[in-house]
Amino acid sequence: MRFLPGGPTLPDDLLNARDQGQVIFFCGAGVSRAKADLPDFYGLADLVVEKLHVAPDSPARRLIAAAKNQERIAGIGGLVPADLVFAALEREFPIEEVRAAVATVLRPTARVDISAHSTVLDLARDPSGMTRLVTTNFDLLFETCDPALQRRSPPNLPDPRRPRDFNGVIHLHGHVTDNYDGAYDDEFVLSSADFGRAYLAEGWATRFIQALLGRYKLVFLGYAADDPPVRYLLEALDRTDGPGGRLYAFQSGNDTEAKALWSHRGGRGHSL
Repeated sequence: MRFLPGGPTLPDDLLNARDQGQVIFFCGAGVSRAKADLPDFYGLADLVVEKLHVAPDSPARRLIAAAKNQERIAGIGGLVPADLVFAALEREFPIEEVRAAVATVLRPTARVDISAHSTVLDLARDPSGMTRLVTTNFDLLFETCDPALQRRSPPNLPDPRRPRDFNGVIHLHGHVTDNYDGAYDDEFVLSSADFGRAYLAEGWATRFIQALLGRYKLVFLGYAADDPPVRYLLEALDRTDGPGGRLYAFQSGNDTEAKALWSHRGGRGHSL
């Protein structure tokens, strides 16, 4: 079904699943960029480098310069992952200082536009009125829309197999403090080491998503093909025999890049 001229054609099974409360929206930086004008992962790295007054010849600045100067390849994106920039920063500065800088540059203005977040929350509400949504964003703009929402983050992730416990906004990579002055519970999945721990070595993020896939269809919003969350997620799921046909992605821009988002799944996902 197509709701808007020129818009994507949505599969009937996906629409029916959403109406039955069987879809989980998985939200990336694009949701907070759409109206609220917060940065994507590369933009965040660039702002943090400036915030920390990193030396001109530092590895972090050189990585960002390389990322800006490289040619983007359709379907792949950039060749310098932003998580490597944060890994370089954490070798140069205390981790707490890097995370405090991240939180500070994400602090929204008093007049921030949260209409995109409000729309996603409406879509994420099931027939009983319960909201279930997963985000890899650190900001608290979903909670700004609805302060009554329950907020969960690692290591205290809910069990998707227990619907009564699985509700609210799940910040899979952690979130800022209420004052935007640091990482809540000192937990951000930010650098390459953090991603490796969450998705591969300890694997708690992968296990959570596998549990979601066992019960729900996942719709990814606001991600690019080369976003670290997508890259680590697909690499981790490729190591398992997860259910096919339960992953969907909405992307604007280059259609080739959108299709490539799920290429590692052997065609078992869908780009819309």
